[in-house]
Amino acid sequence: MDGILSDLGKRIADRWFAFLILPGVPFAATVIVAWAMTPSGAAHALDLDILVRRLDTLGATARTAKGIVIGCLLIAGVAVVAVLVRELSLAVNRLWLGRPAILCRLMRPGIRRRRRLALETARRGGYALPERYLPHRATWIGDRFALVDERVAAQYGVSLARVWPRLWQLRDDRTPKVVSAAWDDYAAATVRVAWALPYLVISLFWWPAAPLGLALVLLGWSQGRRGADDFCISCEAAIDVQLRRLAHIVGVPLPHQRVTTAEGRQIDGILAKGAYLPRPDEGAPPGS
Repeated sequence: MDGILSDLGKRIADRWFAFLILPGVPFAATVIVAWAMTPSGAAHALDLDILVRRLDTLGATARTAKGIVIGCLLIAGVAVVAVLVRELSLAVNRLWLGRPAILCRLMRPGIRRRRRLALETARRGGYALPERYLPHRATWIGDRFALVDERVAAQYGVSLARVWPRLWQLRDDRTPKVVSAAWDDYAAATVRVAWALPYLVISLFWWPAAPLGLALVLLGWSQGRRGADDFCISCEAAIDVQLRRLAHIVGVPLPHQRVTTAEGRQIDGILAKGAYLPRPDEGAPPGS
């Protein structure tokens, strides 16, 4: 799954208008309002009368050469912020996946708590939960993505990172839409959280921007969890439906009419191109 997630930056770049430019419009409006209201002080940060007067003054300035220059600088500044937000969204993704080692150390109590909850849920449901399925990453989203790898490996004996590009070539008309929609939802969530940082910076000068930034974080986190779960479910469903077809294409017989771990290892070995097999000359007698 980590290999699939590495394409997040490319996905955001492909959807630059929806993910970066459109959110830049309300951000630019916030910058203008903050610029107009900052001289009024914190006590009058939401005074509409003052805001109207300030905007009238700014409107008169906008029709001058100075106003045109300021407008161009504002547009350029928002564009730069959008580029920075794209990079920040990749950092948000790494954070959600629980990648930083220090985050794993800090979140150990949370990991233990999630493991206890998972075991208690399994016990109440009357089923056993394999150790490999238990939470072990710093975040819920990281565990959700890791669980797909483990479930696919346990059920079929294949590597998700290895079979997914091939299965994507075998997709039907519906699969790309479902998977892409879930992926876009997750990618948009990382961008939404990344946009919170510029708002929090503005809040240093105009405090009403702080609730806006906090709302973006909360909404993005909720959307990210939902998008991650939908994406994982879609990936597993695609594998369940298409793996038999992949087995036939690569020439692996299915005596049980389904892919077991034995056939899955054969598929994995074929797709790995012998990367984990001895070289033909290894083990041969000297001089042979």
